[in-house]
Amino acid sequence: MRQNDEPERVAAGLALGVALGVLPTFGLGIVMAVFLAGLFRVNRVSAIVGTLICLPWVMPFFWALSYLTGTLVVGNHISEAVHIIKDFKSHSDMWRSVLERNLLLPYIIGNVLVTLAVSAMTYVAGLYAVRAYRKARHKARQQAHKRHGAASSEGG
Repeated sequence: MRQNDEPERVAAGLALGVALGVLPTFGLGIVMAVFLAGLFRVNRVSAIVGTLICLPWVMPFFWALSYLTGTLVVGNHISEAVHIIKDFKSHSDMWRSVLERNLLLPYIIGNVLVTLAVSAMTYVAGLYAVRAYRKARHKARQQAHKRHGAASSEGG
């Protein structure tokens, strides 16, 4: 919120980081965020912060959502997808299942769609949050300045 950058660049950096957090970057998300933020001229710090969406307890949600979304798009049976997802016990187990059961296409399609949706929502929410924070901070500074000015003129 306090980054000295345009709200659009801060929000875009955050959205980029979230995209890299949701995509399977295999531990390279932060490095890629720094590089791509520079390339796309968005805020690097917010891009790094955005990658933190890939916390270990959140990732199974994105794996499942990606596979379910892809399953719906390619027209496979959703009940079979739910059964497969229930069998995932770890990150490596998920990848083993995807590769052994030929589920890569639905996963990739779903992951791209989920990544785009989550990143777009992050951009909009981030832009709103940064603008609202800065507006509130500006208003608080103006009020403090008025109070300080009133106190100075009373003492003089």
